[in-house]
Amino acid sequence: MTPSNLEYLNDNLKYLGFGEKSPLNQHLEAQILRDLPAFELYTEAFFDSETKMEAKLCFTRSATSDFYFFNKYEALLRFSGEPDKDRRQTFYINKGSGITFKEGYNLLQGRAVFKTLTSKSGIQYTTWLQLNFSEKDRHNNYVYLYFRGRRFELEKALERFNIREMGLEPTRANLLRSLERGNLHPVTIEGPEHPGKQLIEANPGLNTINFYPTAMRAGVVTSK
Repeated sequence: MTPSNLEYLNDNLKYLGFGEKSPLNQHLEAQILRDLPAFELYTEAFFDSETKMEAKLCFTRSATSDFYFFNKYEALLRFSGEPDKDRRQTFYINKGSGITFKEGYNLLQGRAVFKTLTSKSGIQYTTWLQLNFSEKDRHNNYVYLYFRGRRFELEKALERFNIREMGLEPTRANLLRSLERGNLHPVTIEGPEHPGKQLIEANPGLNTINFYPTAMRAGVVTSK
């Protein structure tokens, strides 16, 4: 095992939302020391009070060196007491970049995430992603819906409502980042439409913002 490879993989775990200096990092080092061609790690998280997010992280060793790579994670969103609602999806990692653990949770909850992707020809582009729960591919994964271009502009959609947090730069920037990651975010509406405290989410498919009562707030994470 080379220290640089372990550091690289630990950075992958950190920036993809799986934490740092945790038991997962210790298990990672232990598995690398076994010198196997491939191995898997397991973790779970509770992002709200009604579901559990589980993940199987898949690592493989290069065919030409001793380096290991984090290739994908298989996510399972479990609904408490309602197993028929459980959803699975495999999220692929490319050179340490991809859907973070929290973004995977948001996607499996049906929300949209804003990402920078790379085309097969190597060109980067930005798009909103959402899972189509009505269609699966040959790998049994939900098919992605893509909302590219200028059809949905988050700031313009938010400016249709008198949102207090949009008036201050620190809270404005935090709100935009949170919604782009697919989070439900608490805001205060000061206008006649949806007045008071609300939870909001981006809805690029309909070019709008969705509103929910703050009673849903339990367990909502707005900044990770």
